[in-house]
Amino acid sequence: MTMKKIITRSIESLPSTPTKFTKCLPGDIYTTNITENEVNNLMRTSRPVHNAVYSFVYPEKLPDPELLAISPASAQEIELDLDEVKQNDSLFVSVFSGNKILPSTRPWSLCYAGHQFGYFAGQLGDGRAISLFETINSKGKSWELQLKGAGKTPYSRFGDGYAVLRSSIREFLMSEHMNALGVPTTRALGLIGSSREVYREEPEQGAVVVRMASSWLRFGNFEMFYSRDDMNNVKRLTDYAIDHVIEPEEIDVGEGNRYTRFFRNVTIKTARMIAEWQAIGFNHGVMNTDNMSILGLTMDYGPFQIMDYYDPHYICNHSDDSGRYAFQRQPSVAIFNLVKLSIPLFELLGAEDQVDSLVFPQEGVKDTTDDDTLESYRKKGQFIVQNILNNEFKDAFMSHLLKKMRDKIGLFPKANSAEDKSDMDDVIIPLLDWLTEYKVDYHRFYRSLSKYEVTDQGEEADATKAIESKLDIMLQDESIISACKTSLKPWLSIYRHRLLSDSKTIDNDNRRKRMNAVNPRFVLRNSIAEDVIKAFNTSSREEGKYMLNTCLDACLHPFEDQYENEQVEKWINQRVPDGVDLRCSCSS
Repeated sequence: MTMKKIITRSIESLPSTPTKFTKCLPGDIYTTNITENEVNNLMRTSRPVHNAVYSFVYPEKLPDPELLAISPASAQEIELDLDEVKQNDSLFVSVFSGNKILPSTRPWSLCYAGHQFGYFAGQLGDGRAISLFETINSKGKSWELQLKGAGKTPYSRFGDGYAVLRSSIREFLMSEHMNALGVPTTRALGLIGSSREVYREEPEQGAVVVRMASSWLRFGNFEMFYSRDDMNNVKRLTDYAIDHVIEPEEIDVGEGNRYTRFFRNVTIKTARMIAEWQAIGFNHGVMNTDNMSILGLTMDYGPFQIMDYYDPHYICNHSDDSGRYAFQRQPSVAIFNLVKLSIPLFELLGAEDQVDSLVFPQEGVKDTTDDDTLESYRKKGQFIVQNILNNEFKDAFMSHLLKKMRDKIGLFPKANSAEDKSDMDDVIIPLLDWLTEYKVDYHRFYRSLSKYEVTDQGEEADATKAIESKLDIMLQDESIISACKTSLKPWLSIYRHRLLSDSKTIDNDNRRKRMNAVNPRFVLRNSIAEDVIKAFNTSSREEGKYMLNTCLDACLHPFEDQYENEQVEKWINQRVPDGVDLRCSCSS
């Protein structure tokens, strides 16, 4: 048997040039000619940027950069030679701090708009994120590497372009944790520290997160052009997304023209992403349209939280006074955001098989599509979107959520397809109601539920044994623990009967292994991330790096039965401090 050769690449060999994104799409004319040595003031001057998807921007120099952590999982995705980095990390630090620009690369920042908390906010853009280059691995997968906290851009508005270590630690860890949990997400390659002081409510340490995604295009990119009546660039951007971002096999299936299939693809991916969030108890916190990926990736981690205690009304962002982005509202917010994405696309969808003859009004072109025809296309496009959102979003969301929740409690789909969906109403929702009523620690309970055993001692004995010695039931309010355990018994009866109805779920050992493979033992709780942050603030730099890398390793391997590191076991076994969820704000 021959060993498969592991492909690795040096840092210098990573960039794919010319950059596909900047080659295919229109850029900011005022930054076209800048180079690393020949910059202009407009590169960092906040201003309206028209007729452009991006501006060329070079990162600001980062003082005293230091490698704090690197994710081996992300490094493997781009086939980066980690042995080379470990032997000498100076090049990695120089490149991914933004202090060294690799040959033939020209960094850029995106121009986009967005609806923030339900209201259109106009031009936003990458106010502190700068993409360095694209890279393509040996499997043909493209990645765009980006620095967050790399300095001012034309889109910084009133910001300084920097990021603080506190929020950078959170984004770095959660990006990799979500991927390990199987949730679609942007990635984080590394975290670079600095001596830079960044001022928020008080002076804080600065940092740069090295982020990765196949594409950073978001709903707001399409909204930007539409808000300026620039339909030709809406079409150009959508064509680029179809040709270079969405996988060809995903675009080539389904009804409608290519633009309808594009919107359907984004809709279904978004629905599945939201289902993943609801299944693991993830609350994003800032679901603005400028934070929504066209690839259905969790992106732009801010005041996020994986809930400690199950509460559908939970609001992780303490700046969200109205509760717009509360946990239970995430599916409906996703639909709202998809509507905002669809509006710029109405004519392209509604033109159907006549779309290639569609000519939008533009200066110097006489033979354009008349207003009446455009209006008829808009109405048809709106009808198509309504059908997709009313039917296909719901079907994709509910079917994926049902699958995820079944997996969490060890069930297989029913053989009779007509009865298959009854598990949601009969088994899953009653369990969620119990979790809600008593605010049960969501993750402890699901992990421990795998220990429930069906025996010949009977329903009552199995339930009593599970509650007394197997299930890990921890509440926000421990004074009601007795009532909580008593009220679980009826559900355990329902659960037992459902397990007995399928011969594949009766095997206790097999079911335990399957459940432990989807219910994490380690979860990146806000309190754990706060421990890592505090280590940098109150201990030595080396202690901070140790805590960070210890936490990273657990984030990358969340399903282990036992961790050798005592710190990880301590995190897992400790109660949430004060029994209260730690919430964050947008300040970062």
